[in-house]
Amino acid sequence: MVKRKTAVVLAGLSLLTAVVLVPTASAAGPQLLAPAQAQALVSAVPTIQTGSVTRPASPQEALASGSTQGANVAVAPGMSASQAVGLVPLGQVSPAAPSLVQPAAATAATSCWATTWWRQWGTWPYEQKIADTTYWCAVYGDHVTYYSSTVNGTGTFCGTSWTSSQLISGGIGYTWFVLRSSAGFSCPTVIPWVTLHPSHYTDVSRNDWGTTSEVASN
Repeated sequence: MVKRKTAVVLAGLSLLTAVVLVPTASAAGPQLLAPAQAQALVSAVPTIQTGSVTRPASPQEALASGSTQGANVAVAPGMSASQAVGLVPLGQVSPAAPSLVQPAAATAATSCWATTWWRQWGTWPYEQKIADTTYWCAVYGDHVTYYSSTVNGTGTFCGTSWTSSQLISGGIGYTWFVLRSSAGFSCPTVIPWVTLHPSHYTDVSRNDWGTTSEVASN
């Protein structure tokens, strides 16, 4: 009788161990995986890796984007943000009344655009996705006058630890600029004290013709 009870207890412990080490699908949603299984999904190449949408934007939209929390904003030296996006004409100070700004005789045409460029690493439910939303304006075909960029990181299990937007080439006054959008992720596993910490970046180039392209990623 004692041996039979022992066998039942051992069988119960074995079943519990199997549940912990090999989580199964549930109607409640995806289940956390063991570290090795989670790492395989974190590192996997997704079917669709990247995409973007670029469109013309109004000066009002471009200006408002600069007020987004965490936005990386740059404005041409000597210009207000309203001037840089083309809402207010470039002006000159009147010698007779220095406090008044007189409209310039002629101003170059300023155009603005908006694009959201995203890239994904890993596969569900351990995917990691970076989305870079940037508004920028330029004297068309001549030089960039303004940009505002925000970075978001998302994932099913992988939460975002930090994000960053950094200019790595070109910029205000140039015909192009390249921003590096980065994010760090925290991806939990079925073992509470084991969390994976991947980080990634995407370098996206934009120019004074309204063109967007990715130049590097990792």
